Amino acid sequence: MYIPERHAEILNILEKHKSISVSKLSDLLYVSAPTIRRDLTNLESQGLVLRTHGGVILRQTSESEIPLMFREDQNNLPKKIIARKASAHIQNGDVIFLDASSTVAHIIPFLKQFSDIIVITNSPKTSIRLGEENIKNYCTGGLLLLHSIAYVGNEAEKFISNINADIFFFSSRGYMQDGYITDSSIEEAAIKKAMIKNSEKIFYLCDNSKKNTKYMYNICHINDVTDVINEAD
Repeated sequence: MYIPERHAEILNILEKHKSISVSKLSDLLYVSAPTIRRDLTNLESQGLVLRTHGGVILRQTSESEIPLMFREDQNNLPKKIIARKASAHIQNGDVIFLDASSTVAHIIPFLKQFSDIIVITNSPKTSIRLGEENIKNYCTGGLLLLHSIAYVGNEAEKFISNINADIFFFSSRGYMQDGYITDSSIEEAAIKKAMIKNSEKIFYLCDNSKKNTKYMYNICHINDVTDVINEAD
């Protein structure tokens, strides 16, 4: 297992258990305790975990943001199920907004079955993947958030404001029983709000790990979206 893969798995384990000992992580991942300690030091330096005596806890501050390279490896099967369900709402000729989330990126393979669609995204990584599939797309440009590989800011929002989309697919860090969809990044929340404003249909893609998780910034309420799509529907 490569180091980034091991780091992603540590974060996966902490998402489920919130805290764990070094010895338990060592057993689960089949590596030595010193290796785990080096991994935890690296993750702590990124603000993702907090070291404790003999163990580690997941850092869940309102401003924390797990880098995309780690999020891409989390909950892959549910994300693929969600993406397949989401693609059923697309029609030939649609103009589609995709946000920069790892969940929404799973839609890309399902887009090849449609003709004459145009995709607009604020993710350069998504744009490249779309291009590799010969799917016509535009990328907003703007200020790059490195941890999310996402363009944000006034230039990105201005680009979005000039486009009328048929459909918008987005995800977030979490949503609560009160119906509010939330995120830890004010800049990314603003981009999603701009896409919501200029879309006819809006679909929120959310795996079950995000339920009852609240972050600092509200994106919208579920009453503002066309539908919520998860793996259990």
